[in-house]
Amino acid sequence: MKTFYAATLARYVLVDAADKAEAASLGQDALHTLYADLRAKHGRDIPIEIRTVRLANQAEIDLWNFHRRMEGQQ
Repeated sequence: MKTFYAATLARYVLVDAADKAEAASLGQDALHTLYADLRAKHGRDIPIEIRTVRLANQAEIDLWNFHRRMEGQQ
């Protein structure tokens, strides 16, 4: 498994996947969850267009892990 970066124009997620196709699928699911705030605000589904799927670099992984740790402390 490798860590991939999957992103729309405004938001991104990191997912562990075997390849880009799996990363795109997992990223779509994760981004759907991430966009729940906009669906609630607008009262309708928000289209999610993934623009980028690539291997995540170490700085992105470190930042992602930092954010997850901070969420756990709240």
